[in-house]
Amino acid sequence: MARTLHILIQNRPDTPTNPGGDTVQMERTAQFLRELGHRVDISFDLAPDLRQYDVVHLFNLTRPVETHIQALNAKRQGKPYVLSSVYWDLDAAVPWSAYEFPRNVWRRVVPSSLRRMARQIRGGGAAPVDEPVLQAEIIRDAIVILPNSNAEKQHLLDRFPSVPADRFVVVLNGIDPPNSANDVQSSSFPEVAGAFVCAGAIGPRKNQLNLVRAFRELPDERLIIIGNPSPGSDRYLRAVRKASTTNVTFRPAVDHSMMLAALREAKALVQPSYIETPGLSAMEAAALGLPVVVSDVAPVREYFGDLAHYCDPSSPASIADGCKAAVASAPKDGREFTSKHRWPRALSELKTVFDHIRSSD
Repeated sequence: MARTLHILIQNRPDTPTNPGGDTVQMERTAQFLRELGHRVDISFDLAPDLRQYDVVHLFNLTRPVETHIQALNAKRQGKPYVLSSVYWDLDAAVPWSAYEFPRNVWRRVVPSSLRRMARQIRGGGAAPVDEPVLQAEIIRDAIVILPNSNAEKQHLLDRFPSVPADRFVVVLNGIDPPNSANDVQSSSFPEVAGAFVCAGAIGPRKNQLNLVRAFRELPDERLIIIGNPSPGSDRYLRAVRKASTTNVTFRPAVDHSMMLAALREAKALVQPSYIETPGLSAMEAAALGLPVVVSDVAPVREYFGDLAHYCDPSSPASIADGCKAAVASAPKDGREFTSKHRWPRALSELKTVFDHIRSSD
């Protein structure tokens, strides 16, 4: 009988207080590996004792400072690690114009390397660090890298060309079937009936500022933005509110079951982010057959194909046109999308990865 692995999954220390898409993926990865018969623990510590573990599974290359400490800890204790990268170069993806004043001026005139140093000092770091160097070291020493799409894989290869392509295994993001037992009744969220919904953390990457500008051109439509500001984006939220017209309303973040209820009542989901991997809410909306308006960026188009309506995130007029197209479109059939992205199928490549680790140990 094959030996059971004892796996430690690690993510950023603020995961419990600032959950995101990587949190859902982490939790479902742990569940999937347990169902394969492995012993799995989750830790947000930077340097835990790893003596009882066979392998470490790290999440999140986009924020490398904490992940680098976790990777060094694994290396120091002689433990191999795999990496779910959840990565995109945000400095390259999100333009300076996406930010509120005065951050837009700061980003336009200050080089990205100096901005990263300032972020690190502001966050209490003992000394400025070069994040791309840390990312290169993390990815260099990972025995397997697990991007969420072929687009993310290519993005990583472009930025870290010394890493062999055969060390990458694409593991898709997943969803639960729309009618699974953890759904709540749609009547529990009636205020979104007939409205466009935008879900997720409020901040420049998610691009709610251009979204509310787009709804100036859609006076007969309603938009409900559901989410809390991302860390450091309180001033951005104020700018979004100031730019909003009376057909835009805001609601704090809700739990997953309530978000599903909102999607069931909504007219469409609109998510004009500058980059997504893509987002869980958009995937669940597509599975429900809801019209989806998303940005025309490589990972998003790879997932949605002809199911979605696409827009240019830098153009409020393009976002408005995408919303108009969604209103005019016929209902979509999300069953094929659901079948492809159900969690057990989406994560199936992990079985091969950990079977190989187990057999080579």
